[in-house]
Amino acid sequence: MNARNKASYVSSHILSPAVASKIARKITPKKWRLPMTQTFNRRQFLRSTGLLGMGLAAGQLAAPHVAKASTAQIRVVSNPGLENATLNTLMEQQGYLRQFGANALMVDIPGNTGPFDAIGAGAADVCMVSGYNMVLPRIAQGAKVKVVGAGMRKCALTVFARPERISKLADLKGKTVAVGPATGLLNMLMMQLLREADIDVSQLNFINKGSNDACHEAVAKGEADACCSSVSHLNDHDGLVAINGGNLWEALPRCIFQTAYASNSALRDKHDGLVAVMAAYGALYEYLMSPAAHDAFFEARKRAQKDFDHASALAIWDFNQSQRPYSRDLSLTGGDMAYLQDMDIAFGTLKQKLPIEAVADMSAARAAAKLQ
Repeated sequence: MNARNKASYVSSHILSPAVASKIARKITPKKWRLPMTQTFNRRQFLRSTGLLGMGLAAGQLAAPHVAKASTAQIRVVSNPGLENATLNTLMEQQGYLRQFGANALMVDIPGNTGPFDAIGAGAADVCMVSGYNMVLPRIAQGAKVKVVGAGMRKCALTVFARPERISKLADLKGKTVAVGPATGLLNMLMMQLLREADIDVSQLNFINKGSNDACHEAVAKGEADACCSSVSHLNDHDGLVAINGGNLWEALPRCIFQTAYASNSALRDKHDGLVAVMAAYGALYEYLMSPAAHDAFFEARKRAQKDFDHASALAIWDFNQSQRPYSRDLSLTGGDMAYLQDMDIAFGTLKQKLPIEAVADMSAARAAAKLQ
């Protein structure tokens, strides 16, 4: 597709100003507002939509049983992180949305809370790939959103340190550990890891270094003794290694790393469209974990990353192949949801466990699994 045609294709699928302006009109509770540089407004939302350049609408439907899916556009949002961008690019390359007759607009929104805020404000419908650990607490506070399935199931994080100083979790006592914000995902999962290993968290010093890449860099520079960070750093040549007991996908096997969540209105009014989108993601995940995806994955990674890093791409590829962190069936069980709520309660972000039907709806995920 040449530049002119691509521009025309994208512009025909950008959200209308009326829809985008809802972001500015519907303000989230003060507790959850972003810093001023990330506050939603019409200009920013339209700009982020254009930047992604991946508005995808089905032409001819792939099969009669998904014919209703194209009648209502599903606005799919995600963070602009590299892993998400790689998945979105791979989705575009392989055409799974078209295959399942999904009329989908994919929009990149900045900020950890960005996708949830957009969905809660009525400007988007579903988030499939961006991990956000405050989904359940915000639903408990009244957000009209429900968990609809899983993105990445296994936690693609590990604890890095210099092996001559720290070789196992118990060695972290008295050390400085780089994590993210106090209520952020890295902090929460690190706390859960230590609790399940019966290590007293009060014996460690935690410092907020922001993103997991920044946390890893802090240890490499000697600003911290250890960090919780992405498996994308497993091939880095900086002297840091994954310590014994620090692989979160092994230590926290019941923890769902990324939940997919959608607005109640989308579940009610665009159910067939959600089914088609979720079926497309299920197919994408199955393909991603197969050896057949090798060339397509690296091509997508090169398109998503301005300065392509082969070592980190290989680390992600190897993790996906060896650990199979995704599933074609995106549905979650009552036990999965109960574990996540218990973790939130222990972390202090959720006061009490809510009935599963109050926080989750797996109807679209189950229907999508039947299309596979």
